[in-house]
Amino acid sequence: MILAGERLQDLPSWELVFGRKAPLEVEIGFGGGESLAWHAPRAPRSDFVGIELPMACFSHAVRRLSKVGVDNVRLVRGDARFLLRELFPAASVDRVLMQFPMPWPKQKHAKHRVITPGFAATLGDVLVRGGQFELVTDQGWLCEEARRRMKENGAFDVEAIEVDPERDFRTRYESKWLAEGRSVFRLQSRLAHPRPSERNCTPEPMRIAHLASPPAAATLNALVGQSFREGESRVEIKRVFQAEDGWLLQVSAADGSFCQHFFLRIEVKADQRVLLRVHEHPQPFHTEAVQFTLRELEHQLG
Repeated sequence: MILAGERLQDLPSWELVFGRKAPLEVEIGFGGGESLAWHAPRAPRSDFVGIELPMACFSHAVRRLSKVGVDNVRLVRGDARFLLRELFPAASVDRVLMQFPMPWPKQKHAKHRVITPGFAATLGDVLVRGGQFELVTDQGWLCEEARRRMKENGAFDVEAIEVDPERDFRTRYESKWLAEGRSVFRLQSRLAHPRPSERNCTPEPMRIAHLASPPAAATLNALVGQSFREGESRVEIKRVFQAEDGWLLQVSAADGSFCQHFFLRIEVKADQRVLLRVHEHPQPFHTEAVQFTLRELEHQLG
């Protein structure tokens, strides 16, 4: 039921994952799985994918889904702003639902908001023609911003914002919020003009760099804490570990606000070749920041 980590790198088509061809719905930020556990049994001819980040949410969701006994749900752990674009082919998703996302109200945190021009472009790619995006939030300003983003994109028929709409299902948070006399806002949009969107992952295989000689321990330790930047790519060397046949470098690499943590391996072969490559566990997504990490470290270490 749960797909996470390096398994996402080799994820087959969703038809193979579910064992059938069916309408596909995606929930971004499924929380404890309440909505998935309500919708999936009532729509057995559809398949559902939930994307969430905190591991605690998966424990709650798996228990809740197990109780209702559905087999048309899969859970994915990761950053939906990135995974929605990378894990779903063009015109493959019928509906995307997002309920009560973290609003990140301060402007300095705006980069963490899910609904950005890039997110609208992703929806314009992965949704089928006529596919729906639905946002439900307790933050009116966030709903207004989302509506503006969707209209600016130009690919969607965007409805007026609804206040306290009637819905077949309400989350516990939503019911509590309404019982206190507060308002809930809903935005619905339908894709009218599908448009391709650039993907972040590159199709080329992960490269292996070659160093002229094994780097000295002092040289490697001096890299700890250093950061490097190229365009939207940022890299920071966190820690260095010595291994029997070389070194491991713990790295943080970010493409914009999408950050990955992984290891680079410096390996001295029996024929004295010195290889610099991405370690297999955990395997990062092959983005520009990961490629930049290899290029920059190859340059730094000669």
